[in-house]
Amino acid sequence: MILEQNQSFKFIEWIDSSMIIRKINPLKGNEPVIGLDISKIEYRKDEWLKHSKDSSTNITPWAKLTQGGDAFLVDVPVFFKDKFQGTITAGMDFEKNLDDFAYNMQDYGIQITDGKGSVFYNHNTVLEDNLTLDYHYSSTLTIDQLDMQVWDITVTPTSSSFFLDKSTSLLNMLYFGIVLSTLMSLIIYFYLIAKKEAKRTIAINEELTKTNKKLYKERNRAEKASQAKTAFLSNMSHEIRTPLNAILGFIQLLKHNNLKDTNQAYLDLMDKSSKNLLALVDDVLDIDKIESQETKLNNVSFKPSEELKAIVSQYASDYKEKNLYLNLEFSAYQNTTVIGDEGKYNQIIINLLKNALKFTGTGGVHIRYKEHLDNKILKVCINIKDTGIGIPKENLSRIFERFTQIDFGLKKKHSGSGLGLYISKSLAKLMGGNITVESELEVGSEFIFKIPFPISETIKENEVSLNLSTEVLERIKVLIVDDNKINRLVLTKILEQLGITPDEANNGEEAIDKATHNDYQLILMDIHMPVINGYEATKKIRNTNKDILIIGLSANVTKEAISQSLNVGMNDYLTKPLSKQKLITLLNHYFSKR
Repeated sequence: MILEQNQSFKFIEWIDSSMIIRKINPLKGNEPVIGLDISKIEYRKDEWLKHSKDSSTNITPWAKLTQGGDAFLVDVPVFFKDKFQGTITAGMDFEKNLDDFAYNMQDYGIQITDGKGSVFYNHNTVLEDNLTLDYHYSSTLTIDQLDMQVWDITVTPTSSSFFLDKSTSLLNMLYFGIVLSTLMSLIIYFYLIAKKEAKRTIAINEELTKTNKKLYKERNRAEKASQAKTAFLSNMSHEIRTPLNAILGFIQLLKHNNLKDTNQAYLDLMDKSSKNLLALVDDVLDIDKIESQETKLNNVSFKPSEELKAIVSQYASDYKEKNLYLNLEFSAYQNTTVIGDEGKYNQIIINLLKNALKFTGTGGVHIRYKEHLDNKILKVCINIKDTGIGIPKENLSRIFERFTQIDFGLKKKHSGSGLGLYISKSLAKLMGGNITVESELEVGSEFIFKIPFPISETIKENEVSLNLSTEVLERIKVLIVDDNKINRLVLTKILEQLGITPDEANNGEEAIDKATHNDYQLILMDIHMPVINGYEATKKIRNTNKDILIIGLSANVTKEAISQSLNVGMNDYLTKPLSKQKLITLLNHYFSKR
């Protein structure tokens, strides 16, 4: 880049602190100087060292080059972390610049010499006789203060025409001499400016180094904050999910009993409230996964239209309780089976339906479903139109931002965390789709959810049922390891309903002892326990038993917890609350072929 800036530069080279030339550009034609020790060159050593100690730029006299030719060598010292590293050195020749200037000076000779009398520029022939007369112009320019390096400029007439009109010719010669001196002064001036800019660049680099150090510290702080956030979410997830696991477990057990209608209604309310709390915890964790780009798609075969029907059926009673209609219209669809993330697809629709329910007081919601097949891609479009309060125009652009709600303050009418729409749009984009909204205040809102799915020939199975015979179930010996008595009780009752009578252990140490003296086929291992935690207990059990099936069971849903569980030897990892359906799926998967 430097070579391209000015034709005076012949080459740029790097001389390290040991005075060895390590690199040069261009290399072609300059190969002989690679590895050259300039301390062995008489005119170079002393000046180079003196200017290195002084931190100033050095300009040598006009010099013969090892690779051939002549040039001025300009050394710029380089320091890093207050330590001298060597010099960036340029070979310079001003002949082309000066030729361009002197092109029209045919009647004059120009000669420029360095401080040692070496001529480094000649234009025409300088008449020696005229140097003894008054018919010449001369000037001396100081190039290097430290070495008192000077250049001498001389301009003389070269033809007899000079003497025919001495007055005019003298004026011309004086004019050209002054211009030439000015040109050379400008060359020196720009050199000094470059030197000043070099110092400024060094200062900027020092500031940049300081800034980079600050950025490095800030990055470390951000990483520590991220780790702290992950730890906080992990702990809070565990602390909240653990009691929720017990509550939801008991609700499942009680639903199988014959209760009075009033008690059944209370139980349904408990079930709904617990699931709402669990959904809130899941929302917070979803945001963490989305923003840390850890959300993964779990692709399975399913029918989008059937899933929508099931969800609408599930929420019909909620709409009926508020005297709202919930209509579902199918247009141009063939009940196509696709490959995609069924859970996230359902989560988006549920969020949009719950949002519509929350903000609609009268009227209801109309859902329109469309399918369009385009080159083996099923393009699904779902319109969810409500007759609710609508969204102010000033809020439309930010309705999908996290923690955004259209009403707030002490008189806030609608509860919620303001996370549902943000999560829904993020998940839609992750799956290649999008969600948009149209709304009019006091008239209603219409959310348009569009998403593409590859089609699949695989038909989705119905709800998972237990495929194991009573004989197989009776042979399965299970150990439940959990320090929470309620959690153990819930799991025990669910397993008993499936025909399995499990053993229990309330910490890792007890689990190790029981696993040593009993022939278990399955251990459901909690992670966070006193005495010995689930990780350590698994490691010790694996030392003596490589075949036993160990399933991690915890309220911690972070990626780190799952990875660590598998790394210590667990076969799988399930999150609390553990439903009966999850247990059935687990047993079918691991014991159907045994």
